Amino acid sequence: MVIAERDNLIAVKTLISNSLVHLVLFENKEGNLFLSSGTSKPEGTVYYATTPSLFCMFLEDQIDLQTLFSNTPSLFVEITTKGKSALYSLKNIEIELRNGDKTIKQLTDESPMEIW
Repeated sequence: MVIAERDNLIAVKTLISNSLVHLVLFENKEGNLFLSSGTSKPEGTVYYATTPSLFCMFLEDQIDLQTLFSNTPSLFVEITTKGKSALYSLKNIEIELRNGDKTIKQLTDESPMEIW
C-alpha cells in the first residue's frame, strides 16, 4: 500500500512555484514518486503518490493536475494546514486541487518541462 505521509518523503525538486500553484516532487526510500500541491477543498496542502506514466502524461501536457491527482495509487493522502496534518482515506473525502483544472502548460506558460 502506498501512503503519502510527508514525514517519510524526500524532496526532489520544486516543479512549479508561482501564484497559481506550488507543486513539489518527492520520493520515498523505495523510490516511489509523490507530489504535493495546494488544495481548495479542503484547504491545505495534499501529499499523494503518482506513477511515472501518469507523471509523464502531466509533464507532456496530456492531462490536467486534478486528473493526475484523481488517478493516484494512494489509498490515503496527508493534508496539512497551519501546523496540523491528518491522513484521509480517498474513499471518504472529495479533494479539489487549487487550479487543478489546468495543464502544466497553463500553469507555467512553458512546455515541455525538464525536471532532471
